[in-house]
Amino acid sequence: LPPGNFMETDTEGVNASKRLQDATRKLLRKRYGPNEPYRVRVELEFQPTIPDFENDGGKDGMILIEMAPSTFQPHSIFTFMEVARKYKGGGFHRIAGHVLQVMVKNTGVKHLAFQEYSPEWPHEKGTVGYAGRPSGPAWYVSLINNVRNHGPGSQQKANPHEADSCFGKVIEGFDTDVQRIRKVPGQGFLNDRGMWVLINKMQIMVPESDGKYVDWAPSQ
Repeated sequence: LPPGNFMETDTEGVNASKRLQDATRKLLRKRYGPNEPYRVRVELEFQPTIPDFENDGGKDGMILIEMAPSTFQPHSIFTFMEVARKYKGGGFHRIAGHVLQVMVKNTGVKHLAFQEYSPEWPHEKGTVGYAGRPSGPAWYVSLINNVRNHGPGSQQKANPHEADSCFGKVIEGFDTDVQRIRKVPGQGFLNDRGMWVLINKMQIMVPESDGKYVDWAPSQ
């Protein structure tokens, strides 16, 4: 686009984004069913380098992430579900005051096609968003309200509309295992993999018609 024009306000760009969103909503329903919200259970492994490992922590942990409604962020949700479906490894490798960031081992899942963002699902405390430009598949948990840090206009002054995608929220484990991750020695990006909090599994969960959640598995 010419200087001063933005995809978020360009008619052709907006229409192209909407077509992609419509297509991913259909893919979500076809693969995971019509009932929402979808969830992803993230199974953690704390390593002996964490200070509380011997006394009271141990190695096992879990956080449960609930996706935003697909009316808001279908492309971002579909991408995250693909990360979970094809998961091969990774872990929390960045400890910062405002976010905990995850590196995802290459699974063939591509970054977002555009910076999908909805003001209906802002970067509040406990939410989950994508890192990088283009965003994804690396993701992070917000430890504080990050609307100013990762919302519209936060990443580049030239575009007041662009934001990190925010597509889910930690609904279990934020006050326990997320806070425990913060105890990892060191700050910033951790070059020593022995310091990471590993993610051993990402299990997709879908609601049945009665609202009960079950583990999703590919149909045979």
